[in-house]
Amino acid sequence: MGKREFLEKLRTALGGRVSAEVVAENVRYYEDYINIEVRRGRSEEEVLNQLGDPRLIARTIIQTQGGAQRGGRSAGPDGESGDRSGEGGRGYGEDGRRERRFFGLRMPGWLLGAVALAVFAAVLVLILAVVYSVASLLLPVLLIILAVSFVVKLFRDWIS
Repeated sequence: MGKREFLEKLRTALGGRVSAEVVAENVRYYEDYINIEVRRGRSEEEVLNQLGDPRLIARTIIQTQGGAQRGGRSAGPDGESGDRSGEGGRGYGEDGRRERRFFGLRMPGWLLGAVALAVFAAVLVLILAVVYSVASLLLPVLLIILAVSFVVKLFRDWIS
């Protein structure tokens, strides 16, 4: 069985059991997955053997849907279910690992953590820069006021 036949069997097995959007989404996902694996040097036959029977995949997708005609949940190549709707859920990256969406961008979980850490560091640096700039503006004025207060106190103490 070739890629086209696999995708057609998947489309047929899903047809009428889940929404047309879910059918198209999953067929597109598996087509992309097969293409990526072939580009990595695996044979199409090897990838299709790993995926297994498209009817079993379809059954898993249908069960994951819970019979609902909505959503975008489907089974990945390793049998795990994941949100493929693109609405902030989880999917699979090109390397087959889980990935997350952040403002509509797909990124691996570790990269999302690194981005969050970088944003936190940038905010911290920004806060410190503001505090430093305010302190550097006020410090000369405060030093002058302190010096004048000290001189006035010395003068009052000297007079009394």
